[in-house]
Amino acid sequence: MISGGAPAADATIVRHGLRRFLWMLLFAPVTLVSGGLGVNELMYGGGGSFTRWIAMAFLLMALLFAIPVVSGWRARRWVTAFDATGFWWIRGKKIALIRWDSLAGVGIYYTHQTFTVELCPRDEIDRDDPLLWQFVRDTEPLRPGLPRVRYRIRLPHSFKPYEKALRRWAPELWFGLVAQPLSYMGRPDVAGHRERTAGRRGEG
Repeated sequence: MISGGAPAADATIVRHGLRRFLWMLLFAPVTLVSGGLGVNELMYGGGGSFTRWIAMAFLLMALLFAIPVVSGWRARRWVTAFDATGFWWIRGKKIALIRWDSLAGVGIYYTHQTFTVELCPRDEIDRDDPLLWQFVRDTEPLRPGLPRVRYRIRLPHSFKPYEKALRRWAPELWFGLVAQPLSYMGRPDVAGHRERTAGRRGEG
């Protein structure tokens, strides 16, 4: 995470969180209908045990569909930016920069409807950066010369703006769109992050 920096005036801005939120709005009608049916069954369904089970099923369905909508709303102001310096990840007033000259390759992995930006560093990185740690993955490299540890950022439904931006700002690093198996995504090292940063929190 950096302070005092900002993307250049001619940067390519992609409103990552807003795109994600608009996609999640597809769940809103199901949430409203399921919640309404559940409440209606509780109030006017006669009060039998079967009716209560039906009502609870509708309410549970509403809750399950509401989770991604709420998550998307909270993330709606997340922004990515690309300029001559590098890739910027912006969450409100918090900003992280990954410089192009620190990378060995960039591209997009995909499987079915999942797309991720892959930013492959040349050297070791801070696995516990306050903004970027959640994107760090340790996995097999695409080819010799690329590192195992890289940043993997899951994209909203459309990958085209990110592909266009990477091609424009980092053409010498671009390795293309690469198909992957369904299991490729991986998860952030939450336990390791907590263990490594426990001392930092104690000092603060």
